[in-house]
Amino acid sequence: MSKVLKAVDRVLFGTIGLLLAAMVADVAIQVFFRYVIQAPPTWTEELARFLFAWQIFLAAGLAFGRGAHIVVDALLLALPHGGQRLLSILSNALVLGFLGVLVWQGINMVRLTSNTVSTAMNLNMGVVYAALPAGAGISAVYVLLQLVDSIRGAAPTPRASLTLVD
Repeated sequence: MSKVLKAVDRVLFGTIGLLLAAMVADVAIQVFFRYVIQAPPTWTEELARFLFAWQIFLAAGLAFGRGAHIVVDALLLALPHGGQRLLSILSNALVLGFLGVLVWQGINMVRLTSNTVSTAMNLNMGVVYAALPAGAGISAVYVLLQLVDSIRGAAPTPRASLTLVD
């Protein structure tokens, strides 16, 4: 992985960590106000859902970059090197096409919801729905790089050898 991708990887990991910390603090505030003060704020549940959505889509991109998604590689490992390369190219191309559709439809969803605001926080819903094209776009960059590596002839990396935390 290049220095730029490692930097992107670390920024994503840090951002997801900050979103998680914000969500935990938000839920703690909700619990405290609900059970101790007996007057829960209306915005905390909504904020937790929005933070969780962003975490999910950013983490999906990070998982593509680290090769951490669940993979059934029995067929891949049973094939000779040429077959592995062909299967890797085909699977990466299919995933890249699917991610392209997610980016495209996600952008359409952002456009459709950009003049709608959330009930409790009055937050532009386009910001919330932007998590889909952002996460799919990040995922697509990583898959594109894997596709280029496959086309150049690099052997697929066995999943058991990947390190999840650098």
